Amino acid sequence: MMPKIISSNAPEVEFRARPVKGVPLYIKEETIVSMTDHADTGYCENKEVLGLLIGHILKDDEGMYVRVTGAATSGLEADEVSVRFSKETIEGLFDSMDKCEGDMVVGWYHSHLGIGCYLSDVDIRTHAGIFGDEIGFAIVIDPSDSTLAAFSCKDSSPQKVPLIVLA
Repeated sequence: MMPKIISSNAPEVEFRARPVKGVPLYIKEETIVSMTDHADTGYCENKEVLGLLIGHILKDDEGMYVRVTGAATSGLEADEVSVRFSKETIEGLFDSMDKCEGDMVVGWYHSHLGIGCYLSDVDIRTHAGIFGDEIGFAIVIDPSDSTLAAFSCKDSSPQKVPLIVLA
């Protein structure tokens, strides 16, 4: 089976009113469950986890917003303070992305083990390397106390953003 190609050319952005004014990020409940289960598994192994958020960028009268419809991951090289995708399993990441509904990478997630939900300097550089100042979100999960926070990052300055979980 041929992999789905996620183009570097942004697809046409659909105009659709967001469900709640002022909220830039919407995530399917099953995606939240997938990410937090992944983080819990990593926590049990004393390892951080990492994945990509797949979904759609939409726009309305307020501007752009994101609907996350899936999370993709693969084999990781991880310990208690760092994580990255394993070079040997990058094809598995593409396979995981192909299984997600959605037409583009709209964010990423990773875990922090017992140190809270924030973007470190490394996280900010990672986010800027993926998204620059374009729309994209970072989700940080701390499975030690079951917390989760979402961030946008413009001009290397992270800002917490509200999110809505969709059934």
